[in-house]
Amino acid sequence: MNRTERGAALVEFALVSVVIYLILAGTVEFGRMMFAANAVQEAARVAARELAVAPIRANVTFDYALSCDPAADPNCLLDLKRRIFDPACLVVDLDDPAVASDPDGFFAAMPVVNKALRAVMISEPARPNILRYPGALLTDGGGGGGCSAAGPNGSAAPTGLTVGIPLVESRDAAGGETIRWVPVLQEIRAAADSDCPARGAFSLIYLTAEDDCGPLGADPLTDRGLAAVRVNYPFQAAMLSAFRPAPPTETDPVPRNISNFIVADDGSVQQTNAAPGGPLDDGSIGPYAGPFGLGRQLALAGRTVRPFRRLVSAQAIFRREVFE
Repeated sequence: MNRTERGAALVEFALVSVVIYLILAGTVEFGRMMFAANAVQEAARVAARELAVAPIRANVTFDYALSCDPAADPNCLLDLKRRIFDPACLVVDLDDPAVASDPDGFFAAMPVVNKALRAVMISEPARPNILRYPGALLTDGGGGGGCSAAGPNGSAAPTGLTVGIPLVESRDAAGGETIRWVPVLQEIRAAADSDCPARGAFSLIYLTAEDDCGPLGADPLTDRGLAAVRVNYPFQAAMLSAFRPAPPTETDPVPRNISNFIVADDGSVQQTNAAPGGPLDDGSIGPYAGPFGLGRQLALAGRTVRPFRRLVSAQAIFRREVFE
């Protein structure tokens, strides 16, 4: 090898390694996303099926059915929070005495949808004792009780934490996000009726007097008695960063966007609705770090950027079969 060829192999490897890394990272991350999509699709199917065969009143709304307490409300015939889905079970303290000695036994006692979601729950280096659903980790300002699961060693104490799912609705020119908080499990309704349970298809009749968004002159739906369920899962990559697309030009319809990386600036985030809990930020780095759970990565010569993200929404619809 002469002088002019020294270092050629190193340069060639540097050029090829970028492509190899992108192939490897893409394979790993999209494999994770497909696994998560399959898991939440199964959870949505389980939720819709269980709601379809639950013996509850024909005229109750989706939100009421999943939150009412039979011990305090005579109109509530069944505790579906304990049977189907309990938001408090999205965060589990693995050091809690009710969990630590037999985690499998504790999860086996969870509501069916929470059991199905265990496959996609995560732990983080900053909180190794916490197993939780992905999204923004928030303080539970509602003061609710703990997870309704009662395993072999009893019920776990409230963690004081909850999970919120940020849906990025838009970004400004600098990459600042505008987000809307969505629940993990929700009824499929029109976007304008997202806060109007009476307008959902779960109840067999539209009760104008119970419409919190104001009575309508006619039933907004032509078909009712449906358990139409959506499960939201915020996939955020650990190995891929997020970039804004570059606008096309006259000579290049798909120009390079390497300079359009999205900076992780939580101070510029705008919220269109109230969060389900209080912000919690320990300054950590990770796919779901930050007060809004939008993540932070150290990449591109030490910059703090957003990870690549997609909100995976799985849906399932069953016709209600059992009524009381």
